[in-house]
Amino acid sequence: MTDRLSRVSNARYARSLSLVDRGQTRRDQRFKAIRPPRPHEDRRAAIAKVLALWPHEIEDDSLAGRQWVLAKLRRALRAERRRGISGHWTYDLARHVELLRVYREELAAIAERCNANTMREGSATLRAARREP
Repeated sequence: MTDRLSRVSNARYARSLSLVDRGQTRRDQRFKAIRPPRPHEDRRAAIAKVLALWPHEIEDDSLAGRQWVLAKLRRALRAERRRGISGHWTYDLARHVELLRVYREELAAIAERCNANTMREGSATLRAARREP
């Protein structure tokens, strides 16, 4: 019995050494099937893939327009999550992942825009404060 266990453990050890020699790990081998992240694609195309919106709604680049799209994405995510939890036959994991990716990108774009506005306003305030001695 112990001889069999030692053979198995020796085989595993030898396999792990061969992976190390090739510069790979077991984890690398396991996740080879996953696609690499796609290059940054057009915001309009990404939103159009996951939501049915009019072109003028997608092209609205103002803060209010982006927040409206974000609210639509949030509702779509909530509906997809409900379908997944209930085990509904129309649930699509790929759509759920894509919705989440687009939602996070849109959220980051809004946060970046808000930070840029804050920095601009802050620098203007600093310049004004320097002028007022």
